[in-house]
Amino acid sequence: MSFPAVRGAAGRAATAVRSEAAYVAVALAKAVRQSGRERVLVVQSLKSALAALIAWALATWWLPDPLSLMAPWVAVVLVQATVYQSVSQGVRQALAIVLGTALATGTALLVGHTMTALALVLPVTLLIGNWPRFGGQGIYVATSAIFAVAGGGLTLEVSAERVAAALIGAAVGITVNALLFPPAYLRSTRETLLFATREAGKILDAMADGVRDGLTAEGARRWFDRASRLPTLVEDVRSATRWSEESVRMNIQHRRSLQEPTPDSSYRDASYHSASYHSASYHDTVNTLWHLSDHIREMSRTLLEVADSRPDGVHPVAAHSDAFERFLRVVSAAVTAYGESAARTGQNAQQELEHALEQLDGAYDRLRQQLAERPVADSTEAEVLGPLLAEARRLSRQLGA
Repeated sequence: MSFPAVRGAAGRAATAVRSEAAYVAVALAKAVRQSGRERVLVVQSLKSALAALIAWALATWWLPDPLSLMAPWVAVVLVQATVYQSVSQGVRQALAIVLGTALATGTALLVGHTMTALALVLPVTLLIGNWPRFGGQGIYVATSAIFAVAGGGLTLEVSAERVAAALIGAAVGITVNALLFPPAYLRSTRETLLFATREAGKILDAMADGVRDGLTAEGARRWFDRASRLPTLVEDVRSATRWSEESVRMNIQHRRSLQEPTPDSSYRDASYHSASYHSASYHDTVNTLWHLSDHIREMSRTLLEVADSRPDGVHPVAAHSDAFERFLRVVSAAVTAYGESAARTGQNAQQELEHALEQLDGAYDRLRQQLAERPVADSTEAEVLGPLLAEARRLSRQLGA
């Protein structure tokens, strides 16, 4: 690899690191300043740490076995879910650990050799772990068997202590999750929806600024990196709604959580955890966000390729910068309005969305007309303007669907 290529790769890596660092810094600042998705993650992390410490303290106090580390391990896993999921996963995990420990103990005591016992028990426990009833907890059949055999000093009493440590961890994780800031308050679908659409709007505005001021490889790389994170934010919207719905089950403080409205663009008077979560409008919202994130990412990818290939700024987009800038601004406003409408932030949200969609139709028609008035110079220009116009059409149609 030549030196210029190495230097270019190093430059791209440095840009990516700076972009990720800036993203983390902004997230930390938001967690401190205001409630929202970032603070949710902080609180959940602190809850997990507290549960692990409590489980470890109880296990080491009651049990002499050095592998009482299974207590904090189990507690951390279970406190990440809703209360309902904590109980459901806790039961599956307990059964998996008991089964894996029992199989490993019986095999090790029978053959009397660690390596032979592992060779015999691992294939069986891994196969059992695939049983659908275990769900995502099936892997604990095999891992608990490994701990049991490789931990040394294996007896029936020691195995019972290790199972007890896991049960302590499960009990602590479920208790902490149920009593300390139940997840019904920590997973807001409305906030995650607004965060995703506002971030998409900010990316489009940044792209519009770049088109107006001149494309640069560094700037385009930042847009693309941010756009590549949009599918993760959309997945947060989907999972947050599922978590919020589940969080009222077995949640002793769920009544207060019913006061928050559901993110449903139909504007029906429904509670936050009503059946409207699974209405057609909700699924339409999530599907629309998935498509929008794909189209924004592809448009940013095209602009990045243009900026990388023509650092002198002489490229087809420059000749139509005004039209592209206007279109990107209007798309940004429409995406943001779509989020506000779907999250039911106010009585005028739907009217604002309809106005934004009218503006979007006009901006797309003007963009297409301007591109049609100027003949394509060569195949290179067609390769750039064609995909951009196609993504522009898809964005416009997706929001207007």
